[in-house]
Formats: sequence, C-alpha cells, structure tokens
Amino acid sequence: MLEMIVSGVVATVFLDVWQRILRAMTGLPTANWALTGRWFVNAFRGKFMHSPIAAAPAEPNELAIGWTGHYIVGAAYGFVYVPLMRHVLGIEPSLLNGLVFGIASTIVPWFFFMPAMGAGVLARNTPKPLVGCLQALGSHTAFGAGLAVGAMMV
Repeated sequence: MLEMIVSGVVATVFLDVWQRILRAMTGLPTANWALTGRWFVNAFRGKFMHSPIAAAPAEPNELAIGWTGHYIVGAAYGFVYVPLMRHVLGIEPSLLNGLVFGIASTIVPWFFFMPAMGAGVLARNTPKPLVGCLQALGSHTAFGAGLAVGAMMV
C-alpha cells in the first residue's frame, strides 16, 4: 500500500513541477486549484457539470480543497498504476510503462474534467483548445513518469 501512495504522491509532485517549469518557459498558466476545489465542493453536492466553473459562486476554502483533492486523486492513480503493472500485466513499474500510463490517462481531463469544468470535450469551449489539450498531455506525461519513479522508490 505504501508503494501505491508514494507512487501517486510523487507523480502529483512531478505534475506540479512540470507545470511550473512550463509556466517559467512559456508563460502558460498552471492549474487553478481554487476552481478545482470549487468543482469538488459542487460535486459533493451532486453537481458535476458546469459552464464554466468560474461562473459558480466561490466556496469557502476552495483553494485548500482543490490542492487536497488534487493530491488525493493523484494518490488514487497509484492504486491503479501499481496493481495494473504488477498483478494484471505481470511487469514491474518502469519509466516506459509509467509514461504510457500517464499519456493514456490524459483521456480523463480531455473527456471528463474539461467538460465538467465547462471547457468542453477536448477544451473546445476555450479560446485555444489545442493549447489546453497539449498542456493536459504534457502534465499527464510528467505525472506518468512520476508514477514510475515513485513506485521504484519504495
């Protein structure tokens, strides 16, 4: 169990570091964890889809809720990745399969989280859908590398 938690938390740190590097190099914004927190609060109330989430009223502690949710979800991915590699596929976690898993996991933001936040499937409701999709791909690729590194650390 420790390996799965470490895998997911390290992966989330990799994603966060990647976003900061990308911001420093390109000026592209990092994820807005306050809006993510707003989404989590509304999801707990049964409202999953927004158009956009920024139009929903601000919630108390939404930034802290967003960061906490971000790390809980990241840790949860470790509970998918490690058993998938070891028990389903019968292989050890590696940088290659971590990257493949991370890239494949990009379907979650593209087809669930972007629409849920009001950005539309593949960010089609945003001014630059390709940029949003590529940011998600880059972040999830870094995340996948972190899943593997975290699993190999324990």
